[in-house]
Amino acid sequence: MKDIRAFCNHPWKRGLLFQDKTKLNKLWASLDAVENSQLAIDNYIDIQDFNAFDGGYLHIFGLIQALFLQQDALSSLSLVLFDGNIVFSTEYPKLNNIRTIRNESIGHPTGRGTPERTFHYISRDSLSKSQFSLVSFFPKDKKDIKIEHVKTLEIISTQERLVQNILEKTMANLQLDFENHKSKFKGQKLHDHIQDGFHYEFTKLYEHVGKEYPPAKGCFMIIKEAYDKIKIGIIERYFTLEALTGLPDSVKTLDYIFSRIERDLFIDKISDELELHIFIDALISNFKEFEITILAIDKEFEL
Repeated sequence: MKDIRAFCNHPWKRGLLFQDKTKLNKLWASLDAVENSQLAIDNYIDIQDFNAFDGGYLHIFGLIQALFLQQDALSSLSLVLFDGNIVFSTEYPKLNNIRTIRNESIGHPTGRGTPERTFHYISRDSLSKSQFSLVSFFPKDKKDIKIEHVKTLEIISTQERLVQNILEKTMANLQLDFENHKSKFKGQKLHDHIQDGFHYEFTKLYEHVGKEYPPAKGCFMIIKEAYDKIKIGIIERYFTLEALTGLPDSVKTLDYIFSRIERDLFIDKISDELELHIFIDALISNFKEFEITILAIDKEFEL
């Protein structure tokens, strides 16, 4: 579970989930429910033996519901991450059998089916920590009474094994999804938009301060257009700039600096040379920090 939580916090997956807050909240609720129900199951294993008259029904009801809840949480997790619920009846028939036991014993014992056809109860004399007998009646179908001996510790073991299998598949599918996503950008490095750190282009901006130097506008546009393409590339990789910690603030600062230089150095040029130098210095400094982030992104998307 720790690996799945960590992967869901990866900027790529987090960025995708942030687009749908309903899915995001369903994800964390599902992960918590899987773990919290396991705590209940573990506590059941640790308790002393019991019977129907010293808390037995409370223990059994709690256990069966915890098993059912854990399955539901895993199905919700699958829906959030892979757009499909788990079909227990075909994918995990042994888990589905536990679901049937839950529905008949504590979910809908006073009537199942539409219209109601079956009726159930847990025999008091049979109830203990390790087992209970589930008695079922089928009056409309004129079937014999059915008595199923449910081995609680055995179904706990079965669920534990299959839940581990589901979690391993979930992690493997998450990793596969990321590898497939990364393959979309094979051979495409964001840093390729930055030619030699734009040292030449940045230098030419200073030459337009206090005098007219027409090539400076072209140099500025080269930097700005590269910056805009990189932002688009980041969003393509992470679905949103907010996925990367600190990046939104960095982009907000750079956006402002670019807009001020474009206005005050080219569109409506101001005479305050110091202020223009300060903004160009700020552009260079902030762009270098931005470039470090770009290199890290390119490294993460290497195949």
